[in-house]
Amino acid sequence: MSLRAFALDWKLDGPTGVLFLALVVAVGALYLGAAAEGRRRDRRRRPWPRSRTACFLSGLTVLVLDLYSGIGSQADTWLSVHMVEHMVMWVVVAPLLAAGAPVRLALYSLPRGGRCRLGRWLRSRPLASATGPIGSVTVFCAVLVVTHVPAVYGLALSNDYVHEAQHALYLLAALLVWAPLVGADPLPHRPSPRGQLGCVAACMVPMVLIAVWLATASSPVYSHYLHASGSAALADQRTAAGIMWVGGLPAFLVIALKRRRMPQRRRMQQVRSHSAPA
Repeated sequence: MSLRAFALDWKLDGPTGVLFLALVVAVGALYLGAAAEGRRRDRRRRPWPRSRTACFLSGLTVLVLDLYSGIGSQADTWLSVHMVEHMVMWVVVAPLLAAGAPVRLALYSLPRGGRCRLGRWLRSRPLASATGPIGSVTVFCAVLVVTHVPAVYGLALSNDYVHEAQHALYLLAALLVWAPLVGADPLPHRPSPRGQLGCVAACMVPMVLIAVWLATASSPVYSHYLHASGSAALADQRTAAGIMWVGGLPAFLVIALKRRRMPQRRRMQQVRSHSAPA
């Protein structure tokens, strides 16, 4: 895909695309409204951190660029571009939204009764299971495998409603994984540094398996792309396989670097505690 196509070939994909875009805008407006309401309720008028707001709004902006720019419009023709679209949601949009701490913002902005109800929900067994290492990784891996079955993938390509539902499912599954890894929200489970690496590595297992399947197939596995891109479909499919494999590496590296920095922070905290006056 050329830069010209990315910049100029924008498309809303009919009523469902317009509806999804309106939902994204509404979520951004709700976030800003909650931040303003929280500051109004706070006794000391403390503002919601701008860095959190910047992360969340950046995530929504990248999502809009991903779905409606040339990436989204070319995804119907090229599997490789479609793979880029999905990878951006998994490893860019989801962690940015998680870094925006939407749950913490809800606790910051809700009245006392709402905070109590939300706190009980956060401690509930279903949420604890869904955001735990085993539950979140299982959901993400299952979503990846099921949605790449040719029949399911083909249905999403032929039905706009299923396609938008697939995008929402991808975001939800990725958020379940990233929220405890980022640690911005007060969730029941927060994996250790070693557990974080394990979660990311486990999420990459289905990516690698799907990539190997796409790369070694002797013919296009999705008939839609055989009709859309013709004789180039098989080569493009192998490019998509490489994108799926390489695209997951940044997430793994981010967690690895984060783990490496944690001992340094602990040492600095120990130095400060020893140097502090008695």
